[in-house]
Amino acid sequence: MTLLFEGRLTLDQMSSHIPFRFELPEGVGTLRIDFSHTPHHPGVGDIPHQLSISVYGPNGARGTRHNNADQSPVISTRHASPGYLPGPIEPGEWCVEIDCHRILPPGGVSYRLAIDWQDQETEPPTAEPLPSAAPRRRGKGWYRGDLHGHTLHSDGRMSIAEYLAYAQERGLDFVALTDHNTVSAISELERLAGEGITILPGTELTTYHGHALVLGSRQWQEWRVKDGSTMSAIADAASEQGQLFVIAHPQHEGHPFCTGCHWAWADMMPGPARHVEVWNGPRDNGDHNDRSLALFYHFLNQGYRMIATSGTDTHRRAAPEHRIPVLMVEAEDNTVSALLSAIRRGRSYITGGPLLEVGATDESGRRIEMGETAEPGQLSLSCRWTADDGTLTARLIRRGDVMETATATGELTVETEARSNDWFVIELRDALARLHAVTNPIFLGGDGAVWY
Repeated sequence: MTLLFEGRLTLDQMSSHIPFRFELPEGVGTLRIDFSHTPHHPGVGDIPHQLSISVYGPNGARGTRHNNADQSPVISTRHASPGYLPGPIEPGEWCVEIDCHRILPPGGVSYRLAIDWQDQETEPPTAEPLPSAAPRRRGKGWYRGDLHGHTLHSDGRMSIAEYLAYAQERGLDFVALTDHNTVSAISELERLAGEGITILPGTELTTYHGHALVLGSRQWQEWRVKDGSTMSAIADAASEQGQLFVIAHPQHEGHPFCTGCHWAWADMMPGPARHVEVWNGPRDNGDHNDRSLALFYHFLNQGYRMIATSGTDTHRRAAPEHRIPVLMVEAEDNTVSALLSAIRRGRSYITGGPLLEVGATDESGRRIEMGETAEPGQLSLSCRWTADDGTLTARLIRRGDVMETATATGELTVETEARSNDWFVIELRDALARLHAVTNPIFLGGDGAVWY
């Protein structure tokens, strides 16, 4: 049996979800959906309309494939198209939604949605063999990783195996998978990784008004802010379940070039969020990263105890000339729980190459690390670094202002009188002021200090 829905989308339907509900009987083995629309773009320039298909069964979400040319999934008990979850085709009410991420003027997008089903199950493909890899490092230490990346299960260009191989080639100890609004690739990535690299399961909530990473969950996350829900409630729910909520690339260019990429949730500036991505993708690909770092400093000056993160936002292999970030994390172990705990506490720094040692000592001789809080009084802050570029300048930042600098020495030590609600970070920049590394803050407490 085939159900056919046809219609036309106007500009008024941008940033909406168009539902199509239908009933499936007992005994269905495979569900097939065929979606197409025309025109693909309005005829001026190369920016297309951006429509995705999400599928929901009686027991919850079955996936989506955001911003991908293939919007015609097949879902069965043991196999599903990339972006979608296999499993029993339950009898009852199903829903297919058109997610209208971008409709450009003049609108008038015609669509055709055909839905059919059959008793026979679709056979799964042969599983890829496990690659050989040295066992991952374990125990307390510094670990290299990446918190943001995509496969062909959303709009990435790499298969799961290619994504894993790329992470290993970069010498990473851990890598997150954050496909857009789906978790369909996580179990296969974990299987292929084995003991060779730690996989941080996650997803990128790709909403119409901003993107956020939710790390530490293999379960689908509700991303649709509608019917009275709020983005802050979604962030609260993630935190309550022990997950890490990260505002992604908040100052990225928005509509129409990257619709939804610019963070615009008024209740989340930063709301309950305490992690923000300040380096996304190649550092020198536009100035949105500098603006994101400035926003991070602004949040700190407002009294929010924020932690900076980074991610390559991998969709394909980076060009050799691009400087992409690595998140260096000091954790008790190279495991999901230990890494997320360390990132949550700010025991990390972001680098495009240089390696850093940074910390502070108070007047009693107590050592204070990144993410920790010192008491007001005399404070000695220090940073040592090694880098291929010997011309880098270290800048000690106090409440957003440059306090002191050191060039080419590989070491910066500053004695200062620290005040309540101060915060300190250290940046490494080159002669063109391009960022090469940035630490997480050391915070100041004391009488009258309030950190939210």
